Amino acid sequence: MRRSLIFFVGLFLFFFTPYASAATWSPAWEQDVGPGYITTSPVSDGEHVYVRTSGFWTGEERPEVKAFTHEGVPKWTRVSPNTVQHDMSPLLLVEAGNGACGQWPELLLVGWANGDFTALHPSNGTLVWQVNTTVKAWGITGASMIDADNVVVPTRDGLMQLCLANGQINFEVQLSYAWRNGVAKQGETYWVGSETGTLWGVHSNGTVTSSVNLSGALRHAPLVVDHRLLLHVQEAASSSLYVYNTTAASLERIAKLGGSPAVPLQLDQTFVFGDSQGLTTVRCGQQCLIVDSLPTWVNGEMAIVSGNQVFAPVNTLEGGWLTAQLNETGEFANVEQFRTPYDGYGTSAPIESSSMLYLGNDAGVLMAFEREETMMQPEIEASGLEGAALLGVIGIALVLAGSAAMAKRSRMNEAWGLLSFSALVVALLMLPDVSNAWNDLLTEPPSNPPEEEWDLSWPEAWMDTQVVVFELPEETVTVGGLEGHTTVWSLTQDAASQSEIILLTEDTSLGLYLLSINGTSASGWEYAINGERGNYAIDVAAIESTLVLRWSLA
Repeated sequence: MRRSLIFFVGLFLFFFTPYASAATWSPAWEQDVGPGYITTSPVSDGEHVYVRTSGFWTGEERPEVKAFTHEGVPKWTRVSPNTVQHDMSPLLLVEAGNGACGQWPELLLVGWANGDFTALHPSNGTLVWQVNTTVKAWGITGASMIDADNVVVPTRDGLMQLCLANGQINFEVQLSYAWRNGVAKQGETYWVGSETGTLWGVHSNGTVTSSVNLSGALRHAPLVVDHRLLLHVQEAASSSLYVYNTTAASLERIAKLGGSPAVPLQLDQTFVFGDSQGLTTVRCGQQCLIVDSLPTWVNGEMAIVSGNQVFAPVNTLEGGWLTAQLNETGEFANVEQFRTPYDGYGTSAPIESSSMLYLGNDAGVLMAFEREETMMQPEIEASGLEGAALLGVIGIALVLAGSAAMAKRSRMNEAWGLLSFSALVVALLMLPDVSNAWNDLLTEPPSNPPEEEWDLSWPEAWMDTQVVVFELPEETVTVGGLEGHTTVWSLTQDAASQSEIILLTEDTSLGLYLLSINGTSASGWEYAINGERGNYAIDVAAIESTLVLRWSLA
């Protein structure tokens, strides 16, 4: 009897005691930067944190770059007025310096999907210089790199080198279409990938020196390992991990991995790759070999926090961030989940700056957490909900400890009585919250019914089926009577097939998006379900058995 009570108390403590890692960072502040998503990592210079928004822009909504103090006070906002979609190019902070082409102050470099590449004053967001690049559906979506007194920019269809002092174009070369790619330097050669399955080598003077055929798209900067490059290549439904020997011009595949590769990481001699199947570590000696793997779903950026902790956004509906320690041999350890109030789809890495951690995801909320260096008793606000919750946890812990002590001294009846009474008190205290949550669930307003989008001219046979409307510039095409589809993409494909409409899509790290319908792309296409604008990629957006799906230009 005594053992069963002690086991019960231990089990209760196991499930209701917070994880040690959750106490490493405590919430400091948050800022809603919507209506867009946070799809790329914030950056920080020690005094301020900078974040950008991305999304499908309609009406007056536009992508922005925002600056906040480390206390969460807004400092400035810069808006791109002439945007297209997907402003996902990572921000880049540059310290003040000088070089052959001149002198420059501290800069915040921003690549925009409308083709602009801007250098801003981090202190106030004003423009230092600006360069325009090629736009073909999109402009800049990739990651730039600093090379001495220059910045090297992967453009929509090539590579450009600019002087940091004034934005002067040192060279611009046309290669092939690219999306969220990056550039790396090995010796005097820049290496950059593309969507068309080509790895390009460009000399630092702007001369194209080599091209390598890959099995698919390369959406990250190659990882340089002495005379080799590590490449995580996106294919139709999966990906391949390659080692390219730049000296021997040989390409070797070392692993077949999941789809939608993430932006890889390097920690000393360990390389971390992510995709829709999980995380994979690689170490390179004479050969590059797989060391460890971890099931999860990571399609965006990752970061190293606290020295050797991988911090990766989980790109699922439940979301959150996965954390794992990397040991000296490249294996994962202490795998945990980092939870926030805004967990959901995400591709943005956190940034650690001093004692702060900044992160965000598709919810469009910038969250700041403060490191707890030592185990300190937090201040309790008698009138606050957090104080009440903390007192409750302390009370439960004392009751459980007392019950265990009584059980150890064979005072079983008193122990069970104390435990039962405490459980009753906890249940009564939880009753109002449970009641409110249940009431909210029952009274949650439903989505718009399909009747609100119903056109009286449509056949009655289409009632209670799935209807698709394509609002093309020259005409409106409507297809009804469809059944059995569970995603926007499946339904759209069926309707397009029946009406001989040609669709062009783009597979991104966020999912599948529609680029053009019958050759028309303009500023992008968006969909609405029963009059409500869709927020998710078309291959993951779930639909009901009865609805009106409407496609229109953004």
